Amino acid sequence: MSNTSPQLALPRAAPHIPQAEVRHVWAGAFAVGTGDTVLTALLGSCVGIGIIWRRKKRCALAHCLLAEAPAGDAGSDVRYVSNAVPAMLRGLGARPEDYPELEVVAAGGASLFERMRSPLRVGERNIAAFEHAMQTLGLRVVHQFLGGSHGSRITLHCASFAYDTKRLGSG
Repeated sequence: MSNTSPQLALPRAAPHIPQAEVRHVWAGAFAVGTGDTVLTALLGSCVGIGIIWRRKKRCALAHCLLAEAPAGDAGSDVRYVSNAVPAMLRGLGARPEDYPELEVVAAGGASLFERMRSPLRVGERNIAAFEHAMQTLGLRVVHQFLGGSHGSRITLHCASFAYDTKRLGSG
């Protein structure tokens, strides 16, 4: 009779799967991401502007609350579309000769208070500022999901350069 006990099989460690770093871009901010970073923002009347630069393997996402910065603004307050787009381009390291390589995606600009007949029209002004910035800088918009009466989400996957826009609360 043997006095040995059966060997228990030890569990194998699961293979390491890199986990994406999800970064929520809050109102009035922007972020630049590379690699497995996922940039996302939840939007109402704010406009989310994403820039994808495939050759440099970089993405940027801004969450803009308002359209145009007031006169005399130094250009550093990225709450404004008029400041955020140039700040993102600087953050990506893009120069005017690089602009044809850039792909822009956008979402948001909803009229959340249209039933209340609000004179503010923040969403509409944000969309107009976005369109003006794209035209002025000659940036190519490949996808936009703007307007409506419900919030939305924009997501950029920096590893694959995929993007997603989705309407929220419409069901």
